Parts: sequence; C-alpha cells; structure tokens
Amino acid sequence: MEINEIFKYIAAAWQEVCLRKFKAALLVTVISFSILAIGIYKPSVFRSETTIFADTQNIIKPLLSQQTSITNVKQSKTAQVRDVIFSPRQLNKVIDAVYGKNAFPTPQLLADKWASLRHSINVEGMSDNYLKISYQDATPDITFRLLNEVVSLFVEDSANTKKNESRSAYNFIEKQVESYKDQLLLAEKKLKIFKSSHLDGTESEVESRISELRNNIEDMKIYQMEILTQISSLKNQLKSQDKFSSNDYEAAIYHRRLKELRQYLDHLLLSYKDDYPEVLEVRYQISDMEKNVTNLTFKEKDKSQVGAEFNPLYQEISSKLSTAQVSYNTEVNRLNAFNVLLEKASERRKRIANNQAELSELNRDYGVIKGLYEDMLANKEKARLSMVLDIEGQGVNYKVQEPASYPTLPSGPRFLHFFIAGPVLGFLLLVSLFLVKILLENKIRFASQLAQFTNVPLLVSIDHKLNSSERNKKRSENIAFLFALLFVVTVYVGIAISHRYDYPISELFTPLYSLLMERIR
Repeated sequence: MEINEIFKYIAAAWQEVCLRKFKAALLVTVISFSILAIGIYKPSVFRSETTIFADTQNIIKPLLSQQTSITNVKQSKTAQVRDVIFSPRQLNKVIDAVYGKNAFPTPQLLADKWASLRHSINVEGMSDNYLKISYQDATPDITFRLLNEVVSLFVEDSANTKKNESRSAYNFIEKQVESYKDQLLLAEKKLKIFKSSHLDGTESEVESRISELRNNIEDMKIYQMEILTQISSLKNQLKSQDKFSSNDYEAAIYHRRLKELRQYLDHLLLSYKDDYPEVLEVRYQISDMEKNVTNLTFKEKDKSQVGAEFNPLYQEISSKLSTAQVSYNTEVNRLNAFNVLLEKASERRKRIANNQAELSELNRDYGVIKGLYEDMLANKEKARLSMVLDIEGQGVNYKVQEPASYPTLPSGPRFLHFFIAGPVLGFLLLVSLFLVKILLENKIRFASQLAQFTNVPLLVSIDHKLNSSERNKKRSENIAFLFALLFVVTVYVGIAISHRYDYPISELFTPLYSLLMERIR
C-alpha cells in the first residue's frame, strides 16, 4: 500500500471520528480515566541497589601460598551469597533491625514477610568478583534502610563465618594431631616390645650363618673322605711292613741318606762351582756319612745285638694311623655338632620368617601413622596461619564498592506516565478501531476504488456539501462537544493534581464551581 493510500485511510478514519465525536469522546474518556485510575491505585515501587566486591587478592597470598589455605567462604558465588542473605537467621536480623522486634508476632506473618523479602531482594553476579544486590519497596526509607542492613549483616556474617570455620578447622586438626600422636606412641611401644622379645636376629644374618655352616659341613665331609683315604693307605702300608726288623736297618738308612746327599751334590754342581759354600757343606756331610757307614760295617757286635727289635717304619706308620683315626673321630663329632647347629639355624630361620610378617605389619602401621601424623602437623600449622589471617582480616573479604543511594523517585512507570498515556492510548485505540472498520467494510469511499470494479473512466469527483441548517446543527454540536471536552479535561487534570499533591478534590473544584455559577447568573 502506498503512502497516499495510507493517508487517505487515516483521513477517512478521522471523518468517521468526527461524525461520531460524542461516542468517540466517551470511549477516549473511559480509556483515559481507566488508565489514570490504574496509575492512581498502582503502588509506587522504590528501588535501591549496591555493589559489593569479593576481594580475594591480598599481600599474604603470594607470600604464603604454599603454607596457608585462604578460607574461601562464599567467594563471589551468587547462589551462595543469595542462600546466606535469604536464610531465616539473616532475615530475622534484618526484620528486627528495620521493623522492630515482634513486628510480625505470628509464624504465618513472619513466613509471609520472609517470602516478600526474598521476592524483593535480588542478587546478581557481575564480572570480576562483583555482586549487585538490589531491593524494592513501597517506601524509599524502608528500601534504603533495609538494603543497607542486608549488606552490612552479610559482610559481618561472612567475616564471622570465615573466622569460625578457620577456628573450627584448627581445633579439629589439633584433636586429630593428638589422636595420631597417641597412636604413634602406641605403635612405637609395640615395635619396641616386639624387638626386645625377639632376638633371633635378621633374616640376612641367619641366612649367612646357615650358608657358613653348610660350607663348613661340606669341608668336613671332604676332610673326612681324605682322612678315610689316608687311613686306608696307612693300613695297606702297615700290612706290607714287618713289626720287627734286623740290626742292619741302621746301615740301610745310612746308605739311603748317603745316596740322597750325592744326588743333591750333583744337582748343586750343575749350578755352582766347587768352592760354593753349600757345595762344600754337602761334601763334608757326605764324608761324615761315609765314615759312619765304614764304622758301622766293621763294628763288632754281640749276639744279643744281632737279635730282632721293633721296626721303626712300622712304628711310625702305626703312629700316623692312630693319629688319622683320632682325627676322623674328631671330625665325625664336629660334623654331628655342626649338623645340630644347622638344624637350630633352620629353626631360627623359620622363627624369623614367622616374626618377619608381624614385624612388617608393625613397621607398616608405624610408617602409615607416622606419615599421617607428620601430614597433620603440617596441616595444623597451615590451619593456625589461616586462622591468624582470618582474625587479621586477610583472605576473602567483601567490600562495599558502591553504597546504596536513597531512592527519590519510584522505579518503573510513574503517575505522570499514566496521566499522559491515558488520552494518547485512548486516541490511538480509537483511530485504530475506525481504521479496522474501514478496511473490513465493503463501502466505496474513494474515487480510485471505482476503477477497480468498472471499466468506465472517472471524469470528476464531487465532495459532499452541507446546507445552512446542517451547518448550524454541526456548529451547535461542535460547541457542545467543546464544552463537554473542556469539562472532561478539567476533571481529568483536577483528579491528577489532587492525587499528585495530596490536595482534596472537593476543595479544588468548589472555587471553580462557584465561579462558573456566578458567570451563568
């Protein structure tokens, strides 16, 4: 639709309004007074807001970041802050401070007030740990006082909660430290008693002892075999010797010794000269040995000396055999003793193996309890530092960034908006209704509409002209309409002024009524 067509329809709608001016004025009046009544009876809402900042950065954090744990109570989390503010404990404090104690005596009234405050208080999270808390109420004084009370109680409760939590954590950890200390002392006592009552040594010591005994037993067995071989050899030698020998035995010994010395001399002459001292010494020994052999040969003996006597070789072999047998018996006894020691060492190893499991369990319990005790000591120190930080006001602190301002104007649409919106909306609604009526009815109102229904060209269009009687009637209607409009506007404005400045409407219209009556008379 073109702009010219739109203006034609608007002009046609205005003509319809003028033809039905009284009905149209009545409709606009009803709509205006209805909207004005809504503005009069609508309660004013005053809104105030404040911004708080959760300060999580302080000089202590970079210095003691590893040694302390900053208490993180309700840190810039909207839901947690809302839960604290909306808690019955906080709401009761706010109600007592603002409205006074026992202002809501029954539980039902108090619960309704809680619900009203939770609906009116709004907590919004902003960026960078900022929070915005707002409140709206019918009176500006209550709005301002209640919002400040909510914020101050929340900040105070946050600080107290941090201190209480850190103190409770420290007390709890301190009790745990004492408990673990008692358990550690008990574990040490059990370990001490166990070690003092089990003196079998360690497993490595008994294994080393067993290995040593086994090696000794193996050596003794080999030595026994050697002794047995020696005994067998000595017995065989003893069998080949006579128990008694003749007197030429001494001569045989001298000849054998002389032969050995001569062989030794030949061996020395291969390496040394005749004037070598050892060569000369061996020659002297050979000379002496030859003299002894010569003396023994030509010596005369008695018959009693020619008789038989013990064989020295037989006697020597017998002595060695006896010594070997004694050594064998000794080794047998030692072997038996070592076997007994080996059995005892094996039993000791079994005892150590059985005790090792219990010792391992005691050591494991001791190690676990000791580790927990040391960790709890470190946690205790952290909790102590955290408690000191909370007492000194470090950690997470809530600060009022922008305090609440006293609301001087109500929030939302004010009475002036309703006063202006009444006639404007009434007139727009009236024009809209007539536009819809014109668009929906089938009447031909414009000359251009004839060309759409017939093929006859339109030569000229003649507007409606009023005669003199119609003009006089229309003039009278217009004068009556103006007086009615003036009366309605006066009443409309008077009601608005009366409500806005709390001026009685009777006192406002009485002078006007008196002045009007005087003019009429």
